[in-house]
Amino acid sequence: KEAEDYLRMVNDLIRSRSRLWQWYIWQCLLNDNKLGQKITDKEKELQKEKDRNKDDVEHLKALEEHFEEKRAAYEAVKKAADEAVKDLAAKEKTQISLLEKRKHAKSKTKKLTKSINDDESSKTAAEHAIEDSTAKMEAKKQELEKYEADLSQAEKALEEIRDSLKDRTQVFHDQIEIKQKELQPWMAKVNSKQAEINVAQSERDALKKKAEEAKAARERAEASLEELREELQTKTAELEGLSREKAKVQNELRNAEREYQTANNHIQGIRAKASASRARADEARSSQERSHSNNRVLDGLNRLRSQGRISGFHGRLGALGTIPDKYDIAVSTACGALSNMVVDTVEQGQACIEYLRNQQVGRASFMVLEKLSDRGMDRIQTPENVPRLFDLIKPKEPRFAPAFYKGLGNTLVADNLDQANRIAFGGSRRWRVVTLAGQLIDSSGTMSGGGTSVQKGAMSSKLQAEGESPETIRRYQEESERDQRELEQAEQQLRQLEARVDGLKQAGPRADNAIDRLNLEIKNCNQRIADAEQIVQNLKSQSKPDAGDVARIGALDRDIDAATSQLEQLQGKANGIEKEIEALEKKILEIGGARLLSQKSKVDGIRLHINLTNDELTKAEVTKAKAEKDLAKFTHNLEASRQELEEVEAELVDLGEQLEEVQGYMEALRNQVEVAQAAAEKSSDDLAELKEQLDEKTEAIQAFRQRELKIKNELDDLRKKYKVNKDAMDHWMAQHETLQLEDVDDEDDEEQEGQAANAEGSTGGGGGDGEDGDSGEDGDGEGGGGGGGGKKILVKKEPGKRRARAPTPSHELKTYTEAELTTFNKAEMLADTELLDEKVKNARPDLTVLKDYQKREEEFLRRAADLSEVSTLRDQMKEEHERLKGERLKKFLEGFNLISLKLKEMYQMITLGGNAELELVDTIDPFSEGIIFSVMPPKKSWKNISNLSGGEKTLSSLALVFALHVYKPTPLYFMDEIDAALDFRNVSIVANYIKDRTKNAQFIIISLRNDMFELSHRLIGIYKTANATRSISIDNHALSTIPRNAVVVAN
Repeated sequence: KEAEDYLRMVNDLIRSRSRLWQWYIWQCLLNDNKLGQKITDKEKELQKEKDRNKDDVEHLKALEEHFEEKRAAYEAVKKAADEAVKDLAAKEKTQISLLEKRKHAKSKTKKLTKSINDDESSKTAAEHAIEDSTAKMEAKKQELEKYEADLSQAEKALEEIRDSLKDRTQVFHDQIEIKQKELQPWMAKVNSKQAEINVAQSERDALKKKAEEAKAARERAEASLEELREELQTKTAELEGLSREKAKVQNELRNAEREYQTANNHIQGIRAKASASRARADEARSSQERSHSNNRVLDGLNRLRSQGRISGFHGRLGALGTIPDKYDIAVSTACGALSNMVVDTVEQGQACIEYLRNQQVGRASFMVLEKLSDRGMDRIQTPENVPRLFDLIKPKEPRFAPAFYKGLGNTLVADNLDQANRIAFGGSRRWRVVTLAGQLIDSSGTMSGGGTSVQKGAMSSKLQAEGESPETIRRYQEESERDQRELEQAEQQLRQLEARVDGLKQAGPRADNAIDRLNLEIKNCNQRIADAEQIVQNLKSQSKPDAGDVARIGALDRDIDAATSQLEQLQGKANGIEKEIEALEKKILEIGGARLLSQKSKVDGIRLHINLTNDELTKAEVTKAKAEKDLAKFTHNLEASRQELEEVEAELVDLGEQLEEVQGYMEALRNQVEVAQAAAEKSSDDLAELKEQLDEKTEAIQAFRQRELKIKNELDDLRKKYKVNKDAMDHWMAQHETLQLEDVDDEDDEEQEGQAANAEGSTGGGGGDGEDGDSGEDGDGEGGGGGGGGKKILVKKEPGKRRARAPTPSHELKTYTEAELTTFNKAEMLADTELLDEKVKNARPDLTVLKDYQKREEEFLRRAADLSEVSTLRDQMKEEHERLKGERLKKFLEGFNLISLKLKEMYQMITLGGNAELELVDTIDPFSEGIIFSVMPPKKSWKNISNLSGGEKTLSSLALVFALHVYKPTPLYFMDEIDAALDFRNVSIVANYIKDRTKNAQFIIISLRNDMFELSHRLIGIYKTANATRSISIDNHALSTIPRNAVVVAN
């Protein structure tokens, strides 16, 4: 009875809504007529205003076109002026370059002129030196002849005095004569040797002075070149710095633009993410508020079950089965009974309801398993073979399957709305169809869906506890706040990046100007460096020690040293004889007296003058020889400098012509720039004047534009209102079309047992009501404990049984006339509708419980996939590691066996009978322990290499080295005294083997053993002389191959 009253109350609500919505539609029709008339009036007013101002608008359009033409002409003139300015700037750079070249050429001319003057002065000085030396030589020769004549007379006088004393000094004269004859060849040798030394010293000093002067000139030129290079290096470093700065700026600009674009794209994602997280948090809070009561109910009933106070309570229906995540939205939309509680018997359901009522915990709808039938659960043939939603569910236990079938019936799942329409209405039978997006078509033809949010989370792909926990909601809220902060930070960073990009765009042109200036300076500096390098090269070629001069200086030094040593020996022998002669002459002087002594002194004085004159004559000859060489050199330098001066002067003339040409072209360009700028200014004035006219006309027509805009805005508002009104009318008509009265059976309900099982506290809700008329027997009940207390329990009759008892036909909604609608009051209708809606909601609360396991499931699957991928990669790496270990072991054993075999051969060959062997400490894993090197010298036992003598260790090591050389040859070997501990026999064996190996490799050996280095191709000796280490290389050939007349020249 009360269930029928509930259905009648629902019908009253539908009738109330129909009445209200028809009144809305009537009001929309009235507004439609009014708004249509207003729109027509405004359109006429707008057209009238346009016709009145048509000529002014056309005049303004013509002025705008004329203004655009003038502006285009101004832009063209301005562009031409800019091009002329750029061309002028380029020519100015060319002029600067030419001026720098001319400046450099003038500097070079001055240097060449100075060099020519210096060379001419030096040449003149050399000519004067030749003339002076020649005159001095003639004078000295005359003096020498005079001194020789005087000497002859003085010697005759001295001879006469000696003859007068002959009888007393004859003995001494004879002895002196003998000694003089003995001294004469020695003195001749001394004089000859001294003259040779003087000539060699003069020549050596002249050559050294020449080299020193050339070296000083070269050093001055190199210093100047170094200064230019330092200047170039400074400018190059500055240019590189500017280039790096420019590249850095460009790179930063690209990065900043890329970052700006990335940030701009990223901020869209962050904004979407923040919006999604905020919506998710709001939805979770809303879900928590909606499900607060249900959670309290479920928690209370679970606690009651755990205490053993009730039995047969299984929890919420949605938690008693699983469905793939793909169908979460579909099943949450199509099965409202998923929030119902499931019990085994009616008595258990009544006990739960009594608990809820007494404790005032909340309301709940119950499904009684013993009242549910399993008819119709078998698989059926569906249109287009789409799945039945019930078949996709896997119940926790088979006995829960009828409860799911009761809630879903034969609801089908379609991919999209088009397929759902084909299935629902395309055949003779109407189907209840739901799409994956949550759009539901009922078997009665009504449709629901759309909007920004969908129902989901009522079921999951895994059996989990239901409900959003406070921690989850708090996490959602924190994520939303974090995403909002991230969005604000991203927007601030985007503004900073935009400012940075603007600054970098302005820094580029400044760097370009500085780089152009430095490039021009570097180009000029390079030209100057090239000229300086040419000068240095010329001076190097002039100052470079000539091989002949160097050899000559060395030869002269050696000759001087040798001659000096010989002279000292000769002087020693001559001095002894002279002392004996002086002693004899002293005796004669003692006998001869003062006259003999005076004449002897005169003769000695003349001889001294002769010696001095000979020295001066020798010096004059050397000076003349040096001056002749200098004269030839300066003559050559003058010819080269004059030729270069002519080239530089020709270059100066050419540069002057180029400068005149560039200056003339620049003058013409300046005139063009002035003309272009004047034309641009005139065009700008014309454009400004035309702009004033355009502004005046624009101001004149602005009032019309404002009036036109005002009318258009009013017209747009009316059209919007008209559209809103039409949309509202369409909406209410569509809503009204969805209204349908429920069928109500007026007969008394004969089944009292169902009333006892299906209870409703207060006004009760229809939880668990089947959606499909063919769903079978009624087995669900409703109950509440929310403050009603003590009300009757109603049992809703099964639809199948109602059809069996001749069901009541459905009633049609009344269509009201305009007169009737006029009498209605909107406030009263709204109050009635809200009152009825509140009653219905209280009777049937929406107990949608949301679950959000999809995210956790995706995270689990993602982590499982990562684990699988990492495991696969690990297995691959293990296989690759094992393969490489096997390959390493294989190659090592191949090399080890070959080296061991060659070691045995080498050691036997070197020792003529010994034996050597390499053994692995660990044959299973050769790389863990190492290798044992065992040796058996000839006629001895096996020994470890550490127990051998020095020579045996050397032979063993060399055998191993040669074995390694056979396995993996090396192009170069360096060995340090490997034969130090070997005897002559072993040295010879090793040396011959090494010589044989030199056809495939090069050996550098430090050795002090003849048997070793006699077989080498080249010997390099290291020795010390003059506190410096020197080396000498000798090709090791047999001495018989060297010609006997070969001369070694020491460098």
